[in-house]
Amino acid sequence: MTKRQLSKTCSPNSHALRDELVGAMELLEEEGVLKTVSALLDEGCGFRDIELLLNAGIKAVGDRYEQGEYFIADLIVSGIIYRGALALFQQNNKPPAGEPVGRVVIGVMKDDFHDIGKDIVSDMLRAEGFEVKDLGVNVGPERFVAEVEAYKPDVLLLCGLMKFVHEPMAETIKLIEKAGLRGSMAILAGGGCVDSGLYKRIGSDLSTAEPLDALEFCKKVAERKYDGNKSDD
Repeated sequence: MTKRQLSKTCSPNSHALRDELVGAMELLEEEGVLKTVSALLDEGCGFRDIELLLNAGIKAVGDRYEQGEYFIADLIVSGIIYRGALALFQQNNKPPAGEPVGRVVIGVMKDDFHDIGKDIVSDMLRAEGFEVKDLGVNVGPERFVAEVEAYKPDVLLLCGLMKFVHEPMAETIKLIEKAGLRGSMAILAGGGCVDSGLYKRIGSDLSTAEPLDALEFCKKVAERKYDGNKSDD
């Protein structure tokens, strides 16, 4: 997957298809989503545009869930459809070979078993060339610390859907600091339980409920790392 393919924008003629994709994602119409993604690829749309449209559809699904129109099962279906759409794109554009853009550890906090958002972010990161170690769900603070020490990621993503994970998020960060590992990486708290000010309360570098924000954060961290390496040469 080249930078040109990632950044290529949809043509003005694809406006109706873009609206159709967002609508199909919102209504959980898997066949419609895959068909429209294929059509947008034929129109020359790049990954960035398709990703933004899928995210808009996922946000609409989340809004329906909050309003009581959708249920947990619908959120699960939306994640399956989303990953299917990304897979369709990746069949046409393989992630870059060679060294990864960056290294990420991601996991859902202890006692939380909701993995839809985590899986979406993991897929997005892999599609853009990141190496991702996915720890799954119900991950305790000690496990995060051990994996960070062993894997040495550029970014640690702490995820959760339920608000009770705020405390274990803060505990995880304290243990990482105590182990002397905090300065070697950036930490992001993400998921449906997260608000934009949470990072100030738990000690992470950023907190966001938006998958695309998580992706952009990881990219910025990776870019700073490589810029720093260059300045040291």
